[in-house]
Amino acid sequence: MSVEPLHPADVAPSGFAVKTRRQRRVKRFRFGQVFRWNSGGMSCRVLLAVMCGLSCVACQLCGADTQSESPGADSSNAPVVKPWYFPLKNINAGPGNLDIGFNVRARYESLDNFNILHYGSGLDDDVLLLRIRLSMDYRFTENAHTFVEFQDARYWLNRLAPSDFGRSCSYYDRFDLRQAYFEWQRIGDSPFGVKLGRQILLYGDRRLFAPAEWGNVGNYWWDGAKLYFNTDLLQVDFFYAQRVLSEPERWNFNHWPYHVGGIYAHINQLPVTLDAFYVIKHDWSGNARGESGAGRETRHTFGLFSELPAGKGWDYGLFAAGQLGEFGRDDIRAFGLIVRGGYTFNTRWKPRAGFEFNYASGDRNPKDGVAGTFDGIFGAMDIPYGWMNVVSWKNLEDYVLNLSIQPAKSVKLSVDYHFFRLAESRDAWYWVNCKAERRDTTGRAGRDLGHEVDLIMRWQVNKELEVLCGYARFFTGGFVRRTPGGHEDANWVFTQLTYNF
Repeated sequence: MSVEPLHPADVAPSGFAVKTRRQRRVKRFRFGQVFRWNSGGMSCRVLLAVMCGLSCVACQLCGADTQSESPGADSSNAPVVKPWYFPLKNINAGPGNLDIGFNVRARYESLDNFNILHYGSGLDDDVLLLRIRLSMDYRFTENAHTFVEFQDARYWLNRLAPSDFGRSCSYYDRFDLRQAYFEWQRIGDSPFGVKLGRQILLYGDRRLFAPAEWGNVGNYWWDGAKLYFNTDLLQVDFFYAQRVLSEPERWNFNHWPYHVGGIYAHINQLPVTLDAFYVIKHDWSGNARGESGAGRETRHTFGLFSELPAGKGWDYGLFAAGQLGEFGRDDIRAFGLIVRGGYTFNTRWKPRAGFEFNYASGDRNPKDGVAGTFDGIFGAMDIPYGWMNVVSWKNLEDYVLNLSIQPAKSVKLSVDYHFFRLAESRDAWYWVNCKAERRDTTGRAGRDLGHEVDLIMRWQVNKELEVLCGYARFFTGGFVRRTPGGHEDANWVFTQLTYNF
């Protein structure tokens, strides 16, 4: 079978024709305005200058941090200044207390030769993202509360329209209900508790379940129920949920056509984290198309997670998961593995050196009736496998080296290097949206996908405000160069501000 191009380079994503360098500078503002915006060299240089400036300013705080922590510093008599939002916290309201929360996040990105949907566009592009969240937490007692959170996500300056994403848009979701649940822990002083309603699930180092917060909208919201069993020795969660379908222009009442149930167990009072889990996914839509035909999907995922968090001396992490079941008319036999470790030096800047190996099995033979491609479950699809999000946890070997320092108490600088390979040469390169980007069913294109280097600065200005900046570059490998479509390197620059209380 010959090589099949999934996204040729001579056609821009989402139906946009390839433009000249002069035409590329015209950015379409999707609400009717047109701007002239040089997103090539100038915006990147400006953003890099801003990043460097923030780094220099933040590094100067190192002396202040050291001085404030010195034995001679006495702040016991300093007046306590309450924040401006203090009246919005712990409000007496009827039989309980109400907390009002607010979160706003703005991020500008400059993208070269890729976008959120595809690689190899051959175009420069920009996106300005804005996400606002408003929450209300009403606490009846210490163990019982109800929580409601609304979200509004918007974007500008980008070539992609919401319709280019399909039914669910990663950039845009007009004012909507993100969470609304009731939670009661230790009911009647028993070890049992419940959580009912729309909620996020967070398990297994964010690899098993996570809300995918880096995205402007967030991928995983759930309508479901959770039953806790929590003792001094063991905590067990039983859950059943259906994933909410985020629709840009509609109130989110619809769901994806599958149901999820599972058990997650955590052993308490250990010097390390040790968890075990089982998750089942049922899709009765009949749209799961395998090698032998279409049908339903029933996927069983089981495994272990253990870690010793970073901070002092050695740290490690281990996540292992196997998958069995049916995908269409195929049998599922897949597995995923994550191994990481590192060492934090006991010096002033707390330097840490670490390594990581992320593995997800691929389909060895596209005609044997066995679905060997690991499904990344419902964990974070971004950042763990590189900040540029050019891969997902499917048919992947990701070898990672990372270095980080803290020149000030509130500042962290990090460098990550990723070497990407396909686990199986006859399976696809899967994009961050878990869809096949390119595939060579003959396997002749090899497995060398490419390299990525990430430079990141995180500055916690104060309790409420965070600044995050970064630059990343994707260097294409042999597989990309040998398959039809673009093969130039890709670049990405971003600056993000988050304010939260």
